[in-house]
Amino acid sequence: MGIDTILEPIQEQMCETEERLYKDISSQDKHLADLVLHISKIKGKRFRPALLLLSGKCAGTFVPQHIDLAIVVELIHTATLVHDDIIDEAVVRRHVETINSKWGREISILFGDYLFSRAYTILSSLDSQIATLIVSQTINILCEGEIVQLLKRHNPDVTESEYLSIIERKTAALCAASCKLGAIFSGANKNLSEALTNYGLKLGIAFQIIDDCLDVIGNEDEVGKTLNTDIESGKLTLPLIRLVNVLPSNRKASVCKLIFQNNGNNTKAAIVDLLEEHEAMDYAYESARQMVKKAQDEISFIPDTVFKTALLELGDYVINRQR
Repeated sequence: MGIDTILEPIQEQMCETEERLYKDISSQDKHLADLVLHISKIKGKRFRPALLLLSGKCAGTFVPQHIDLAIVVELIHTATLVHDDIIDEAVVRRHVETINSKWGREISILFGDYLFSRAYTILSSLDSQIATLIVSQTINILCEGEIVQLLKRHNPDVTESEYLSIIERKTAALCAASCKLGAIFSGANKNLSEALTNYGLKLGIAFQIIDDCLDVIGNEDEVGKTLNTDIESGKLTLPLIRLVNVLPSNRKASVCKLIFQNNGNNTKAAIVDLLEEHEAMDYAYESARQMVKKAQDEISFIPDTVFKTALLELGDYVINRQR
């Protein structure tokens, strides 16, 4: 099932979010306006706004602030992508040339900062200490995750638990915060708010596992972004960690050298063959499936509605996307 079909119950709110998103970061300056226009073409699935809006709908009363918060989390996510593309030296993002590729490193850094600042401007207009605290803490966690991942590049001893800790911080934290904000602004009680937050965290972990799998085995035309960036930058992700762990000790050094001294398509093909031979990619996908099941179990007690159904179906979408 496509994500547009899944999100039909909140189509009106998603459209409002989309309409306001780039209006709220527009500028009278032509050069900055060109950047905003370009980033508007790099349109994703609006996964995090969808989590926030659906959580709000599941939790109780929907309020106008939900739209503001949906814009905030998407701007934060977009800012992190702009900065990620600098680190990864990515050329394409969602079938469109990246800001870094088109305008260069300096402009990309500052434009990412601009998106962060616009998110905080919208957030400040809500005059909500709890929302400001959640967003601020989440950005701290995102940065921690990215920094730790960079510090562990070219390290063959990264463990599965360390990897999960990294992606929980760098990706899942914003998904969890999106659900938490949606729940809190609908007046959810503590149990419901925690359940939706835990759902978002686990779904975010599964999302990143699949993203890391696609970076190795995906098709750039289908996925719509530069791939193989993890291997090229020396990052060990779950399928690669699993591969290293199951290899006999006398082969680990040579395979790690193959991974970390990547030199093009032949190396990638050899790595993919090894992943298939040792069922490492299957292991990663199964780990993601189990995490999605745990996410879905978190919200099993919520009364059945079209909004809860959409949250459950998002889990299936995460596993099946672009494989």
